[in-house]
Formats: sequence, C-alpha cells, structure tokens
Amino acid sequence: MTSIKQFLCGTAVASMVAGTAAAVGTPMGLSRTADWWLAAEHVLLIGVDGTNLSKILEYAYNDDSGFKLAMDQGITGAATEVNHTTISGPSWSTILTGVWDDKHGVVNNLFRPEPYDKWPTVFNMLEYYKPEINTSVIADWDYINGIAGAGGHPVDNNVFVPFQDSWAATDAAVTAQTIAQILATADNPDDISNFLFSYQVQVDEAGHGFGGGSAEYAQAVVNVGANIKEILDAVAQVKALTGDDWSIIITTDHGHQQSLGFGHGFQSPNETTQFVIFDQAGHDATDGSQNLNYSIADITPTILALFGVPMRSDFDGSPMHLDPNIVDSTVVPDDLKQALLSAIAMYGYPNIGNDIMLGIRTIVTSIPYGLNLVVTEIDKFLQSIVDQDIFLISGVAEFLQQVVQFTGGLVVDTTDTLARGIAYLTGSGVIAPTDPPLPGGSEFTDPGLLGGDHDFAAPELSLPDFDVA
Repeated sequence: MTSIKQFLCGTAVASMVAGTAAAVGTPMGLSRTADWWLAAEHVLLIGVDGTNLSKILEYAYNDDSGFKLAMDQGITGAATEVNHTTISGPSWSTILTGVWDDKHGVVNNLFRPEPYDKWPTVFNMLEYYKPEINTSVIADWDYINGIAGAGGHPVDNNVFVPFQDSWAATDAAVTAQTIAQILATADNPDDISNFLFSYQVQVDEAGHGFGGGSAEYAQAVVNVGANIKEILDAVAQVKALTGDDWSIIITTDHGHQQSLGFGHGFQSPNETTQFVIFDQAGHDATDGSQNLNYSIADITPTILALFGVPMRSDFDGSPMHLDPNIVDSTVVPDDLKQALLSAIAMYGYPNIGNDIMLGIRTIVTSIPYGLNLVVTEIDKFLQSIVDQDIFLISGVAEFLQQVVQFTGGLVVDTTDTLARGIAYLTGSGVIAPTDPPLPGGSEFTDPGLLGGDHDFAAPELSLPDFDVA
C-alpha cells in the first residue's frame, strides 16, 4: 500500500484517493463489475471531542442534525469511562487501541509515540494485516495525527488541518476534506477498502472557553451536528453511485463540566459520560435502537472485525456486532431520547478511593502540559520578534528563543517523567501486553502518483498549541 504522510487540502484529498487505484487493489485492466465493486469494505469513524450526550439530546436531536440522523440509522449507547482519566490523550488512545489507560499508560496531552509500539493502534493493525486498505485520518488537533502516525505501521494518509479563524471554521474545513475523500471513493476504478477517521474539536474548545453549560457550547454542538449531517449525506451520495455501503461509528472521548473551569479530567458524571453510535453496513433491522453495553474500548475491535482483521487477546473491548454480551444488550425503547437520558442519569462517581487517586493523577499530569503551553507561547512571542528582523533586537530574541527551548524543554520533560511515574503508582500503564508487538514497519514509497509540487515529508508533529485538556 502506498504510504503518504502529508498536509493536504480539499482537492488534493480527492485526487489522492482516486489516484491510489494504480498502487493497490486489483491489477489495472480488470473491469469494474458490480460484484467486484460491492466487495469493498468502508468504515467511517467520526470523533467529536468533549461532547456531552445530554447536550446533543437537548440541542441537536432534530432533523437538521447528523447526530439525530445517525441515531435513527444505527444503534446508540450512552457509555461511561468512570474509573478512567477523562483527559483527551488517554481517552482517544483507548478509542484507537481498544485498551484502557491502565494498559496503554497515556496520562496527558503531551504526545509520546512509545505506548503505541506496545499497544498498536487500529491503523497499525489494519496496515499490518491488510495493507491494501486505504487508511486515513483528517484532524484539527495534531495529537490525533501523532497517534495515527505512531507505531511500525502508520496510517496511509495523515491529514492535519491547521487553525482557520475560528474552531467552527476549522471543523468546517475538516468536514469539507472528509467529504472530498468520501466522494473520491466513487471514482476508484478498482476495489479499494477504506477506513477514515474524521475528528472535530470545536465543542471541547467551547467548553474550555465558556463552560459546558454555556450558549457557546450548545452552539458548537449544533454546528458539529450540522457537519456530521453533511458527511452522512456524502456517504449516502456515494452509496447511490456505487452501491457501496459504509459502517459508521460516532463517538466522543469524554464529557465536560458545566461551569467554566478546568473543563474535564475528573470523575463527575458530566465528565465521564460518553456515547457510541454504531450503524453497521447492511444491518437496518435495529435502526433507532439503544445498546446498554457499548464502550469506547469496543471501537477498535469493531473496526478490525468489520475488515476481517485478527483480534488481540489483550483487548479490553469487543466487536460490538459479534460479542453476544453486547449484541444481546440492544433494546428498542419507546422513546430513544428519554431512554438515553435515563441511562445517563444512572451514572455516578467511582468509589472515594478511585476518585481521589484519579484526581491526583489528573492534577499531577496536567502540570507538564501546562508548562509546555507556557513555553510554546513564549517561543511564539520571541519568534514574532525574530521574524521582524530588527537590528540587534531580533538577534537577541533568537538567542533567547534557543535558551527557552532548551531550558523549557528540559523542565517539561523532567516534570512529565515525574508525573508519569506518579501516574504509574496510581494505576496507569501497570498492565503489560500479553500479545507481542507487531513485527516490521511500513515502507514509505514515492507518492509521485499525485503529481504537482507538494511537500510529502512526514509531518513533524509538535505539541498542541491550543487547550484540549
């Protein structure tokens, strides 16, 4: 499979997907028969950061929202991560590896690739076992791109969307690129299976800026619902053209405190409550149902099972459509909205010991992340002076920038090492994998098939510039 690591925009995504036909799939010259085309598997995972299900049901449970459309066409479960850290890095790592933080050991939002060598991601597993699958991630938080690019078998197409005026506008750009990639699958002359992860961040940003109970947070939920509807409409358009169906999964990493403050990281039900919406291709009999046993740890095993990839023996999750304990927990409520609200109301706090332990872990591991944000802002300020090329002043600023980068990096690394040690003592990363790491690595081939003057170097992922705690 041709491996391409790059920053892309709109039309490049479309040409990329259309262009991969010569590199994967069947040899050129075979006819595109209906039977051949229908053999493709397509899975779309949509991630919405920091989104309370209760707010979706309050503000985006209507015909204009993709949340409602997805719930009507699939199965919805109110999930929880009580007893686990409600921070984005650890939670997305669970979603993308199928194991909880007591195994993968991710503790904060300072990206480190090492956990994904021991605990391979869904991208790693797909690329190792079925490299012919075209895997992609489109995200506006570079931590997600870091996860997708980690491990010996990274994602094929790693698309980072930089900030554009507002987080709503940035998510809209993610939506546009996601739609372009979905529509481009209609132009593939051969059978190419696709896994696409599309990530949006504006809800979490609104929560950090204004609080989870704010009008701004509610508007962000509405905005993302509209974005998802556009994406699902694109899937329907492609299905009408090709006959291909797509399995759809929509989820969040954690919820949000209602008041303006820390945002999340602790164990209140508003922070630990999650959701999983699952619409399996070709299975319509259970549309509009509720599942009482979904977990975000089930997402990676489900995606792998849909593509026929072997399961790890040390997964915490299970395929949502195959595990009898999960399948048999699907019910048909008279009122899905009320049933989900009732499920949310059942969630509470962990025992006092776990609550205190996880609170300590959150506070300690947030310190190096906060220090990194300070160092990053100082570095940006000094760079702005360097860029002005002021006689002597810019030279001094450049020298100070090097000092800040060295000393700041040293302080951040030292405090992060200490924080991870304390996190280990509170239960993070204490369970070792029983399965061996995936052997080998992915080959990076010349992506000249795209044409044009593009920079195809693997992106050098920096630590996040914005606040996703």
